[in-house]
Amino acid sequence: MLEVIKDNFTHAAMARCSEQHCELRLGGLSHYVVLKGERVCPDRKMCDCIVFVMMDDRMIIGIVELKSRTAHAREVIEKLTNASKSALKILDECGDRLVGLEFYHLVLSKRWNSSEYRVITGHKVSVRGKKYHIIPKRCGTSFAAVMCVRRHS
Repeated sequence: MLEVIKDNFTHAAMARCSEQHCELRLGGLSHYVVLKGERVCPDRKMCDCIVFVMMDDRMIIGIVELKSRTAHAREVIEKLTNASKSALKILDECGDRLVGLEFYHLVLSKRWNSSEYRVITGHKVSVRGKKYHIIPKRCGTSFAAVMCVRRHS
């Protein structure tokens, strides 16, 4: 499945999930594809990266916004929502049926303004009727660590 995504979206493929000195670390993950959000869907506001990770029979999707400065909540929520819809469309286009599908909506910032942090953590992103928390973290966070913590909480 990851190879199909990579082949179908070569114009958007990236080696890493990073921008302007802010990065989501992907160490510890062996099977993943990173797509640049704005290249996947240039006609609307999109997050910086869409990360597809295959684990067992599940597809884990990281919808990632990277901020070098303070995150602006309304814009971030719009970008995360649009990218989630695009990720589902990509999976539909690639045609494989998966047993499990998990979303992680991450916003990484070098520093957080307390009011923006409250707005971000107070909202959820709805994907096919299921609501997902937005996970605010600092630049340099490991995606594997975020997934591990979420599964054990």
